[in-house]
Amino acid sequence: MKLLRNFDWRLLAIFFLLAGIVHLVVTFLAVNDTRRSAYSRLTQEFTKNTMTIADAVAPHHQPLPFLAPDARYAFCPFETKDGTMRVRALLPDLGWTVGVYAPDGTNLYFAAASADRETTIDLSIVPSDDRFMGLPVTTAANVDPQQTIAAAKGLIVVRAPDKGDPYRADELAALAKATCRREGA
Repeated sequence: MKLLRNFDWRLLAIFFLLAGIVHLVVTFLAVNDTRRSAYSRLTQEFTKNTMTIADAVAPHHQPLPFLAPDARYAFCPFETKDGTMRVRALLPDLGWTVGVYAPDGTNLYFAAASADRETTIDLSIVPSDDRFMGLPVTTAANVDPQQTIAAAKGLIVVRAPDKGDPYRADELAALAKATCRREGA
């Protein structure tokens, strides 16, 4: 009992207060640590301005942490400094999505498939500065895209649900139809 009477309870309170402050500081610093952002990881792994189907997510092969193993992904890191990017994708069923993200993770465009019909995405990504890119060449085959967004660079992600072995060939064929390329290339 004498030990508890002689114990300075203020030291215990100071210890918990300092532990809480250290915890908050470390948490806020960890959020700002962007040395290896998702954008930098994927731009190193995948070819710029080309849609690439990623290998299936496995415990020892994950392009990014926390990717769902029940889905297949196609990635296209892009830059519009050389001209307009054209993105085309077919979303045949529920669970299929297309997203365009800025390097900081900001969502620039997102579309999900409909249950009733196939969804065709035809997107044009123009440079976000005020450069004049010239007048587009118009032909019968050159149809205006459904949507146009402005971005200097970023990442296009097409997600396809993996329904298992019987459907895998069809899923990969539909995923392979997704393209991103410089307009006119």
